[in-house]
Amino acid sequence: MRSVELVTMSVWLSACTATPMFPPAIMKNVEANTFDVKAWEAQAYHPSSATFVSHKVELAGEIIRVIQKPNGVVILAEEQPLDTHPVSSPMKAEQDGAPWFAITFKGVVESSLLQAGNRLIVVGMTQRASSEMLGGAPRMLPHLMAQCLHIWDTEGVKNMHVYSSGFSRDYPAEERTFCLGGGNASSSPSDSQGDVERAPGGS
Repeated sequence: MRSVELVTMSVWLSACTATPMFPPAIMKNVEANTFDVKAWEAQAYHPSSATFVSHKVELAGEIIRVIQKPNGVVILAEEQPLDTHPVSSPMKAEQDGAPWFAITFKGVVESSLLQAGNRLIVVGMTQRASSEMLGGAPRMLPHLMAQCLHIWDTEGVKNMHVYSSGFSRDYPAEERTFCLGGGNASSSPSDSQGDVERAPGGS
């Protein structure tokens, strides 16, 4: 019984000392439990003349496509569960019919991380749906103006799986955080333990 208590205490202490993914100032006023994500996504298919109210939210997704813009990027993503420790696995769980959304980020992100299949978490402000070109045809998508992105290179570690005695091992993916600050994006590398070193001058 004593060992169970020690393990529980260790897990609790680790959770308390873990470095936050995004700066506290970015997470301030994020609507964690009150925002109606489905209604925001539905307005892409059922436009309304009602006044649009923007919300600050945190969403997770998988990169589908990246469109380079003169002042940043638009990331088309498929919605995923809000998981802060995704791993790359050959037995990837698929979500049938998961909605797509578009993320506008007016900053610089390393091109190696902007690969289809990579996972991300974004904090930003919701916007009205607008069209993006997909396969040569426009598609209406809900849009999010990003303040911070956290991207895992889950595609980059797909070939690193080691099979032993019929079991596969999941490797932690390289991860980086990109935030807007003073008009520019700052990036912060994360090691495999999830610790983040904030770049000098970054936000």
